[in-house]
Amino acid sequence: MTKKTSKSSSHLVMILPDLHLPVHDRSALRIVLKAFDYLKPQRLVILGDWLDAAFASAHPASSRKEAKQGGYIASEIEPCRRLLEEFEEHAKEIIYIEGNHEFRVERLITRARGAWLAIPELVLPRNLLSMKRKKKFTWIPYQHNATPKDGYSLPHYKIADGLIAVHGWSTSKHSARKHLELVRGWSIVYGHTHRAQSDSARHPMTGRVNQAWSPGCLAQLQPMWQHGSPTEWTHGFSLIYCRNDLSKWTPYTVTIDQGECILPDGTKITDGGIKKPLYCEETIIGG
Repeated sequence: MTKKTSKSSSHLVMILPDLHLPVHDRSALRIVLKAFDYLKPQRLVILGDWLDAAFASAHPASSRKEAKQGGYIASEIEPCRRLLEEFEEHAKEIIYIEGNHEFRVERLITRARGAWLAIPELVLPRNLLSMKRKKKFTWIPYQHNATPKDGYSLPHYKIADGLIAVHGWSTSKHSARKHLELVRGWSIVYGHTHRAQSDSARHPMTGRVNQAWSPGCLAQLQPMWQHGSPTEWTHGFSLIYCRNDLSKWTPYTVTIDQGECILPDGTKITDGGIKKPLYCEETIIGG
């Protein structure tokens, strides 16, 4: 007997945090790519800092390895473009929220002036990553001039009713609580901190439970420049099952630990492959 299913009225949104090419965690990225291929989300939201842009950093290199890194186009832009092409295989829309590391390049151009100001299209991440996209591609800038027309809002992407995504407004120890306080009556998913953290509170007037969370990162968990300071960073990503009319949504954060993660349906994904749970004969994901 063939199991019949009706057309879904919902879709899946996948949220990917800081990657920091080329100082990313290769195993974590491979797991994310396998999860993406399995889940086939319709929308993909990148929370920024997918490029490290070390060449544009105001800070000196902290190691010989970092000093030799270089290669902005070859080591960062081109790998990121190839990843975006992979994501276009399934995602109908990609939203890229610019992080402070991508913004390093614009800051360098602005401060250097001179010839740099004549060639922004050759070096700015938003230009290089937006070129020749096959699917809808939205770039959310790190900074913009807030106006009365947009309510003086800071750069963000609205995922659904009552839920926005930003690169990150705080790196404090209790950043989830800080974001929840700053967003005032909305829910928010953010990156930037590299730590998986969440907090929630019921709004006393609407009764709605507002949430703030970070899924962690996909970068190296103990990079060279943090050699004297053990981090609490974790690998992970978020999934949001969202009604097509955007009225309701349910989030899940998937932690990548010791080279594997477990999806909401019980499927285990490792660096080496995908293993569905024994009880799961047929899985329908993403609508």
